[in-house]
Amino acid sequence: MFDSFDQASLDLIIELQLQDAQNLIKGKHRAGETPDGELAAELFKLELESLASFHVDQAMSRSLAHAILTDGEAIQSLVEEEEQAVRDRELAINGEASTQGPGTADPDTAIEDDMVKKLVALYVGEDDHSGTAAASSSKQAARPSTSTAAIEKRRCVACMTDVPYFETVRCPCTHEYCRACIADLFQSALNDESLFPPRCCSQPIPLGLNQIFLPARLAGQYQAKELEYSTKNRTYCHRATCSTFIPTPFIRGEIATCVKCQSKTCTICKGSSHDGDCPEDVATMDLLNVAAQKGWQRCYSCRRMVDLEVGCNHITCRCGAQFCYVCGVKWKNCSCDQWDENRLVDRANAIVDRDADLLHIEGVNRAALVERERNNLVVNHDCWNHRWKSRRGFFQCEECFDCMPEFIYECRDCRLLACRRCRYNRL
Repeated sequence: MFDSFDQASLDLIIELQLQDAQNLIKGKHRAGETPDGELAAELFKLELESLASFHVDQAMSRSLAHAILTDGEAIQSLVEEEEQAVRDRELAINGEASTQGPGTADPDTAIEDDMVKKLVALYVGEDDHSGTAAASSSKQAARPSTSTAAIEKRRCVACMTDVPYFETVRCPCTHEYCRACIADLFQSALNDESLFPPRCCSQPIPLGLNQIFLPARLAGQYQAKELEYSTKNRTYCHRATCSTFIPTPFIRGEIATCVKCQSKTCTICKGSSHDGDCPEDVATMDLLNVAAQKGWQRCYSCRRMVDLEVGCNHITCRCGAQFCYVCGVKWKNCSCDQWDENRLVDRANAIVDRDADLLHIEGVNRAALVERERNNLVVNHDCWNHRWKSRRGFFQCEECFDCMPEFIYECRDCRLLACRRCRYNRL
């Protein structure tokens, strides 16, 4: 609304409106019976005073930002001189210098040039650092300038939309996401532990400064979920209608107190708090008996049950733990066979059946195709560095089981099928 005004004009406009508001306040009425018109005028005056204070603070912030941008190199030079003095002192006292090189910032606090450029565009304005201080007071805070003829665009890897560069989050793998898609990814990570922490190309996406692209509520929920997922042997409220995670500080001995409903839960059996030994959990025992009959395995980390139908015995649980399906031990810590022949052949048949042109092939020719896929699975069953290609047609993702009506990605080595979300953010 005020983007086209300089600070002096804006101050004058607000001052004139304040005078008009003051003139509307007569003050001639009975005690305790303020007319609605005067109440409205007083509220209008308060709003104008708040607006005036906001723009003064905004001008000061822009002035500080402009000074930092202008004197950034000088400030950096002084910082490096101080760091060198600290290293010289350590060398004189201890006989050895610090292992941290000159100008090396803490990874958690270092800001890349690209992020600085985005922050300038978002909070200072595209033209505010071009050399004139007057420009720093003519743009609205937290709103990038659109006065330049062409703003650099970058493509979101998720929705494939071209958006202004200052509206994108760059991941460690160099892929970029728009605001909507990065928020959707972080929200999905809260609801699905297999997506946590949010990552792209198997590299975690740090929250850090990227939280400026997320709603404040979502950033707070993510930090709470980070605490939950990093806790070993988690305890949740035993009440089914609550099931809230109970942080470690709220656990005393073997009793956990829910921060939401104040119910007390036993940290051993995860049931209601009780005296003496934990009662026998009949439901869990029944499930374990069924699992033993069906040949299911239990994750050593999160205790989920896993059923393997096809493929090798290498299991990657939704919590990220990897273990042997035969014995349940952490992967590569046992001498069990790496695959069951029947499951391997079933997987090879399923891969051959993906190609509609091969469905009519029977007999010796089909057996040869199945044997080829079987041998490929033996070589590539433990595939980590997937080499993806796209396949047109209707397929089901083998990670999240969502149906993809138009295309899907297939690994050239292990032949895994994955949707776009799973390819970039889950695997």
